[in-house]
Amino acid sequence: MNLVLWWHMHQPDYRDLSGEFMLPWVYLHVIKDYIDMPLNIMAYPGMKANINITPVLVDQWQDYNYLLEKALSEADATRAVSIIPDPFLKPLLLQKLDDKIKSWMITHYKWANYERMVERFEHYKALFDITSSGFSVFYLNDSYYFDLCVWFHLAWCGEWMKRYDPVIHYFLKKGHDFTIDDRRLLLKRLAGWMKYGISLYGFPAVKGEENPSLPPKYPSFIKKNKLDELNKKKKGEYEVTLSPAYHPIIPLLIDIHGGAVSAQMTGMTYEPLNIQEYPEGLDSAKKHLDMLNNYRSKLGKDARALWPSEGALSSQALDLFDEYDINICASGEELLSLSLGIDIHKPVSIQGRSAVPLYRVYKWKNTDLKIIFRDSGLSDLIGFTYAKWRGDDAANDLAGKLHSLDDFDKDAVVAVILDGENAWEYYHENGFYFLNDLYSLISSSVKITPLFMDDIYKNYTADSCIKLDYIYPGSWVNGNFSMWVGEGQKNKGWVLLRDAKEEFLRWVNDLMDDEKNRSDKIIKKKIDLALRQLMAAEGSDWFWWLGRNSPPFSQLSMEKIFRNFLKNIYAIMDKPAPANLFYSLASAENTIAEMGGMMQRGHKQ
Repeated sequence: MNLVLWWHMHQPDYRDLSGEFMLPWVYLHVIKDYIDMPLNIMAYPGMKANINITPVLVDQWQDYNYLLEKALSEADATRAVSIIPDPFLKPLLLQKLDDKIKSWMITHYKWANYERMVERFEHYKALFDITSSGFSVFYLNDSYYFDLCVWFHLAWCGEWMKRYDPVIHYFLKKGHDFTIDDRRLLLKRLAGWMKYGISLYGFPAVKGEENPSLPPKYPSFIKKNKLDELNKKKKGEYEVTLSPAYHPIIPLLIDIHGGAVSAQMTGMTYEPLNIQEYPEGLDSAKKHLDMLNNYRSKLGKDARALWPSEGALSSQALDLFDEYDINICASGEELLSLSLGIDIHKPVSIQGRSAVPLYRVYKWKNTDLKIIFRDSGLSDLIGFTYAKWRGDDAANDLAGKLHSLDDFDKDAVVAVILDGENAWEYYHENGFYFLNDLYSLISSSVKITPLFMDDIYKNYTADSCIKLDYIYPGSWVNGNFSMWVGEGQKNKGWVLLRDAKEEFLRWVNDLMDDEKNRSDKIIKKKIDLALRQLMAAEGSDWFWWLGRNSPPFSQLSMEKIFRNFLKNIYAIMDKPAPANLFYSLASAENTIAEMGGMMQRGHKQ
């Protein structure tokens, strides 16, 4: 059987107009997950996997690299701290602390999974537990806070850094009394890994530089004995794919009421959205795809595989993807089941032989666009179940399930597609053992053939694909759009976004009515800046986190950034922001979401 293993990485835009990062998740997941993921694949000859990333994530990563390098080259300490774009990194270069920053550090340097990322390290646990006691931490000296800072960053480091970088290993062993020289060295090492890490995806460390070639070399930071061992082996391979620029739900931009259709088909409660349409939504969708194409051209790739944001598809979206020469994309099994109206896990007669509908390759109408659908059961085992297992037991269980599929259908195309970053903090040692055991089993199996998305496109002719002439609008989550529309708080977000888009369009039209403005570079720069804020606000994440299924803190932190993007649009246009942009969108009613709401299952259990 053929296996498409496809990891998806993305973060929304966290930058304010000054370039400061309002949340640290790009940086933290870079050092913990985005570097480890390709390196783990490379360690196993014969392994093939796909890694999806978004242009907005690449753009932010490059900003970090540029500004950290600039800060580290600055002789003046105060100036260096001011250049660092992330408040989570600034204390690494501070020499003295006031009560305000101490209070901030106590709260924010506890943003780590206690069981997997804190208890693992005796020193971090001791520092962490003091802040959780009734003891007045303001009686502690600066050394305590600087040690807490260093351990926060060390805990978030990925396994390759922890195991194979002698500098990181030195800090883990030292444990306490980290000096300003120690902290500066740590920041320099983290910045070096971040610059190396982006090369794993084929992009330069900073904008404007020449793209590195793939596959990349192993990093010079690795211990010599490990580096020698790795260089003697053939590398496993991975293919980098991209999603639309700011990760919007393309079908909802095109037809905002597609959410009502998908809710009706899946029996979900849906609160009507009282807007006629999202203005010029098709044009917005095209702008995200135009930016995607720009990034793809930088990679120099012929393959045009697409993981649509959240696997969201509709007939109009697929027509648009075909227009943009996307040649293969994917979604969830829930959407296929709705569209075919059958149990897609049960064998049926297909092209003269018994086959499982889920494990076939489909083509859209009479186009060259092919579609595969993920196996939610297998994907959700990795996302939600295996974290509680021993790594080798989990890997053997998944490999065994894949072997069983091969026993029934050697032509099956099984797609395991899921979040490639958020699951690992629930695993022992960031999923290192599970992933390495899994890659070892897959790469050595005679029954499993791991493939790139491009392999699927090239190997399956139009005659061997099943034709789809219609698909219900929906996503990989329950086959609908309930994570993004159809609930009170999410709907309020769409109304605010609609209002800002209408005001933006009127403003641009008024400016363009004056012929002098059409060639004015300053006017063009303002329009481009406002447009970027609008595109960032169209991202899926803000709506994902709104509503009853998300923890209050997550809602508050994300919806504030969303409202700031919309406020920025009005500020750029020199117009007053509407009063309703100054009120929180967070829901007063909350349920306890599995894994904090970071991930969802393909369908409810």
